[in-house]
Amino acid sequence: MKVYAPLMLAAVLLLLLAGCRGDEPKRMPDTLPDVRGYISHIKKTAEKSDQSKAVLLVRTIEGIDVKQKEADIQLDKNTLIESQSGEYLKLEQLREGQEVEAWFEGDVVDAEPVRGYVKAVRVKTE
Repeated sequence: MKVYAPLMLAAVLLLLLAGCRGDEPKRMPDTLPDVRGYISHIKKTAEKSDQSKAVLLVRTIEGIDVKQKEADIQLDKNTLIESQSGEYLKLEQLREGQEVEAWFEGDVVDAEPVRGYVKAVRVKTE
């Protein structure tokens, strides 16, 4: 019985450690983006808010057949922003005129422009 006690303790510890992996790292989605276009306006919101940090008005690229021609995408503290090469970017590095791709997360308001929170934004750097 004394032989099994250390084995049981080791098994329990392994199970506990496996459950404490922490949060998964943010990753760029591997699906087609929900929004693709150029940033036409950036509105930063209150920094003290846990909600939206900024709202970007994105106009779709001409020639792309889409239902909505504009999108208000809301960025929060959980939104991943990175360049085409995979470099992490800060909100302050976004500029009007940059081409972006974005992926919605959660509910989307189907209006003109379409509105919703995004989980990831990729900035084209060409």
